[in-house]
Amino acid sequence: MRRRLIAFLLLASFLLTAVGCAAGQTSVDTQPETASAAAEETTASIDTPSETEFATDPLAPETESETASEVESETETETESETEPPVDPESTELDKNKTYMILFIGNSYTYFANMPSRYFGEIMKSAGYKVRVISQTKGGWTLLKSANPDDELGSRIASTMRSKQLDFVVMQEQSMTPALNIGAFYSGVRKLDEKIRENGATPILYATWGRKQGSGDLTDYGLTSETMTWKLAAAYGTIGKTLDIPVAHVGLAFWDITQNQRNINLYDPDLSHPSEAGSYLAALTIFARITGIDPTTIDYDGGVGSEVDALLKEAARKAVFETTEIPEEYLAEAERRK
Repeated sequence: MRRRLIAFLLLASFLLTAVGCAAGQTSVDTQPETASAAAEETTASIDTPSETEFATDPLAPETESETASEVESETETETESETEPPVDPESTELDKNKTYMILFIGNSYTYFANMPSRYFGEIMKSAGYKVRVISQTKGGWTLLKSANPDDELGSRIASTMRSKQLDFVVMQEQSMTPALNIGAFYSGVRKLDEKIRENGATPILYATWGRKQGSGDLTDYGLTSETMTWKLAAAYGTIGKTLDIPVAHVGLAFWDITQNQRNINLYDPDLSHPSEAGSYLAALTIFARITGIDPTTIDYDGGVGSEVDALLKEAARKAVFETTEIPEEYLAEAERRK
């Protein structure tokens, strides 16, 4: 009897140990899957990235050389008219009774400070226009990638152009590419321009600015803030003229402010990206180019204070409505490479 009791106790102990090990193994196996799912959900819901954009290899813009943090915000709506011809912003006053659908394509220079919705959309609203703004951007992406339907961002852009009747599409190139690989820039613009016009929309080029003096990128590529500014302006202006695409010369507005209003900081501490004031200036310039309206007449303060607001609006006005003389050497090079 005693032997049977001892055997029973040993068997019970063995069974309890086995059950405990199995339970422990189940917990270990399922925990990583749960953590992974949570991480994916967090990544997908990022709205304001903290990563910065540095072009480590702008001579090969098809290689992802900047951060690859994706930021995409989209308002799902349909335009009120799907049959209207594309709008020429330089000769046609926009209809304030219509809701305009505007797509922004670019990277961190576009999505910093949520520029399309936070600034551009609010400026348009202040001017009496109704807009639906879509932003499809990814850190470091080039226009060639954005035009490629096999690219992760390019695929979504292609889908948007198939499913929505757009009115304007604002294109912004990777910041160093037009200065260092102008051929790739021109190719990207041409490919996207074709898709945009097939949609029936009007393309707009968002011309960016030179790095702030002191940036290591300028030293690495033998540039200064001034020479980079002119290279970008000449490249954007040349392809814009060639393809009949209006250009919002945000870079020239930046140059105006940095030269004449040195107390206004348009740059992020990385000396590359825009500060909030820089993003606001970009939105003002794009607004003026699309609508043909003098931004100094708009009753909207981007939160920068009335004095700074007036200076930024004046710089945007000059960049759009006054002809800036780009040095001939830069224009000749841009023309030669097209």
